[in-house]
Order: sequence, then C-alpha cells, then structure tokens
Amino acid sequence: MNLMSAISITLVILTCLTTTSQSRHQAFYYHYQNQKDAASTDQKTKTRHPLDKPNIIVFLADDMGYGDLASYGHPSQEPGPIDTLAHEGIRFTRWYSADSFCSPSRAAIMTGRLPIRVGVYGPQNGERVFLVRQTEGLPKKEVTIAEALKDSGYATGMVGKWHLGINEFNHTDGNHLPIHHGFDYVGTNLPWTNHWMCDESKIHMQHPNPLLCFLYYNTTLIQQPFSHHNLTWSLTYDAKSFIYEHSHHPFFMYFSFAHMHTDMFAAPEFQLSSRRGRYGDNLNEMSAAVGDIINLLKELNIEKNTLVLFLSDHGPHIELCTEGGSAGMLRGGKGSNWEGALRVPAIAWWPEMITPGQISGDVISSMDIFATAIDLAGGHMPEDRIVDGRSFKSLLLHKETLPERTLFHYCSNRLMAITYGSYRVHFHTHLQLSPESYGHVCASDGTPKFTFYHCAFCVGECITSHNPPLIFNLDVDPGELYPLDAEDLGWLLAAVNRIVSVHRTNMVRGTPLLHSMSKSLQPCCNPPYCMCNYMRK
Repeated sequence: MNLMSAISITLVILTCLTTTSQSRHQAFYYHYQNQKDAASTDQKTKTRHPLDKPNIIVFLADDMGYGDLASYGHPSQEPGPIDTLAHEGIRFTRWYSADSFCSPSRAAIMTGRLPIRVGVYGPQNGERVFLVRQTEGLPKKEVTIAEALKDSGYATGMVGKWHLGINEFNHTDGNHLPIHHGFDYVGTNLPWTNHWMCDESKIHMQHPNPLLCFLYYNTTLIQQPFSHHNLTWSLTYDAKSFIYEHSHHPFFMYFSFAHMHTDMFAAPEFQLSSRRGRYGDNLNEMSAAVGDIINLLKELNIEKNTLVLFLSDHGPHIELCTEGGSAGMLRGGKGSNWEGALRVPAIAWWPEMITPGQISGDVISSMDIFATAIDLAGGHMPEDRIVDGRSFKSLLLHKETLPERTLFHYCSNRLMAITYGSYRVHFHTHLQLSPESYGHVCASDGTPKFTFYHCAFCVGECITSHNPPLIFNLDVDPGELYPLDAEDLGWLLAAVNRIVSVHRTNMVRGTPLLHSMSKSLQPCCNPPYCMCNYMRK
C-alpha cells in the first residue's frame, strides 16, 4: 500500500470514528501535520500533466460587490490572498451573474442554464429564492457541474452555502441537498443561508432565530442556531481534508462562503483587522481562507494542476449601509437588474497555464463555468437540453478574445434587459435610489438598523417599463447614468428585437418551483425546541 492510499484510508477511519465536526477537523489536522511532507514528496512522482483533467476549485462569495476588493479599486479594503490571485492570474471586468438573488444565480452556476429554464423562479410579485420550508429544490433531472465531472472521473466535494432546497417530505429527509446532486463529499454546510436573523453580536438583535439559522454536516443537522466563531474555520478544514484525500486524482471542490451575506461575522483573530470596519473584517477572514487552500495546493505540489476560480454570486445588498458591500461605480445592487446587481468580481488562477497579470474585458457569465469545466475535463455537454453557458477555455489558456454574445437578464420569469456586446438594453428597470436616500436605516456609524430591499419584486410601483428601451453604452458609461437616444440607434433596436424574438420563441420554461411550502419541512434537531449543538467546542 502506498502512502497516499494509507492516508486516504486513515482519513476515512477517522471520519467514521468521530461524530462531531470539530473532532473530525482535529483528527485531520493532526494527521495532516505529521504526513504532509512525506505525502508531498510522494505526490511529486505522480504529478500528471496540467491539462490532463485539471483539478477545479470554485470559491463563491455571497452578496459581494464589484467594488469590494482592493484589486477592484476599493480604497480602504486591505489587499489579501484573493487579490494575490488577481495579480497572478486573470481579473475579469465584465463577468455577469445570471440573476441578482442567491438561489437562481446558484442554480445557473450548477447547471449552466438560465434559472427560468431550470424553474428557479416564482410569481413576479413573490419570493425569488428557496425558503426554509420550501417543498421543492433544484430538480433532479438537471445535470449539475458535479454530476458532469463525476462522469469524467472526478471526485466531487462541497462545503458552505447551498440554498437550492432542503427537505421534500419531512423535516429530516434532505432530499434536495447537494449529496443528491452529484457531490460525493459534503462537509460542513449551510443548507439555507447565513441571515440577518442569525446575528450573535447583539448589534441587531438579542438572540439568533434557530428556525432560520442551522448548520449541517452532509445531511445531518449538527448545530441550531449555528455559531459563527468557527464557521469559516470548519468550512476550510473540511475543504482541506477533501483536497488532501483526493490530491492524487482529479477533483472538483465547490467552496461556497457564508461571507459576505449579512449578518456580519468574523472569527476573533479577524475582528478589528480592517480599517473598513466589520465588512472589511469579514472580507479579510474570507480572503485568509482562500489563502489557506492555495497554500495547501502548493504544499501538495498540485497548484499547476488546479484551476481556481473566485467570484461572487451577484451584487451587494446596498440598502444595508456599511454592512452591505459596494458595487463601486456601478449602479444598483442585489435584487435589481442594473449593472451593480449583475456584474461581479471574478478571478481565474492557474500557475504556468494562465499568464499572470491579465485583465479581461470579455463578457463572461457565471453559467460559463459549467461548460468550461466539462471542456477542461474532456467530458461531454448534455445534448438533450439547451445549455446557455459557453466554454472560455481558449481565453484561459491562449488569451483568445471570445466572440460577442447576448446575455438575457430576468427577474423571476420576466425578461428585464439584455446585454448586447457593449450595450445594455433595459425593457424594465427597478427604481434605484441614491445611497443618501437610505440614511433613515443607517445609524451614525453606518450600521444598518434593519434589513430590507427597496425594490425586489418584478412588477409593481417600483418597476418602470421603457418603450423604446433604455439603452446604455457600458464601455463609455458603466455606471448607467447617461441613456442614449434610441432614435439614433435604429440598427441596434432592430438587432435586439430579432434576438429577443428568437429567444422567446425557443424558450421552454421550467415548472416554477418557488411557491409551495409546508411547516412539516422545518429543519429541527430536537422538536419542538429546535435548539442543539453537536459540535465539540
């Protein structure tokens, strides 16, 4: 038996013998510290060619704005390991989310398809994300990136936020959790989300709400309400254990952070670490976790075999004052279809395969991760459905400029706008107030007094329809401040009308999933109290 096989078996045994997340981490850490040097030496003799089924890691931040990172121009955010990735890889300046809310944007990443095709939408005046007691989840008939990569021989792992459904028939079945969507390993995870009501700081409330704040390990509820103080640490060590165990095989790791979604939290060592305040502390902790994973790749000598992507799921929750993030010079934020809601920070890192220090202005969609991963893995795209994403492998490896494309931006099942080359064409827009208009919800130190969205529905008084459409040249005016005269752009409107007509004709909508709920599906570790802690402190 070789060393790596022995390590893998030992890790499995340790996992079986320990019943809490913390003891799992302690066992892994002890074994890792004692064996990493020998394993790294052994690994060097087995390193495969970088293009031979490269490992793929996707780091996904939550509610992080285009202007939040130092490498994207924030003047007071400390640079960290995420910014180092940008300097050593490609920083994308026109990367777009497929939606401005969590569940639909994540469904698009998982499947490479528009959320409306998948069914992750609800009534135009209703919810736009999966709620705790929702009966539905990401449909099993959808092919996820994890399932596609498994077919190509990859080990697949996930930690962190899921938000694509939990239970189906009772409060413990977990039928919609990631283990049922192609992930072999699911460590510490938030099946739903971090939430304003999970605040432990007593800044916003006295106690967290256990009905909204719960932590799982795979499909087992282990903490309710969950504690933030070691949350990122737990996610990081579970990700490390997966990478370490599978370092000699192709693997896919989906690391979905609880940061930067409100409520704000950071481990003690990161509190007061940023001159930016609590938001900066949070970002510093997240960046350090990314750095820990990168360091592990280098210690195992597999960094040249690993494509790392870092991005946000969508734009920032700008109504939350200093705790909501920054879209930089872009207009709007989470919940809308303005540029600040959809254009996100995104970075690709792959030593010796990606030329360092690049800035790409190509139009990329988060849906493209699906096709790119399959392309790199030598796999096959599903042929029985429309996949909206496309591979950007040639951009990564050869600096090729991608063909121009059109992106379709929906709010629920309503087509709000399209991106056509350098133009944004709005058919309907959300009312967007200036930051100063939110002053009534902010304390004098910038702390939000309560959480809300000024305009998140897809119809109603805060939605304005435009005929002719509202048009901006995003190269000249990325802040969408100066609408162009539609009468001078007849050629553009003609092209847009043709594209939209074909799109609508060929659109097959998925069955809407965001409507049915049942109280019996409420995750609860010990009914009726729903309070427990099975993690060793």
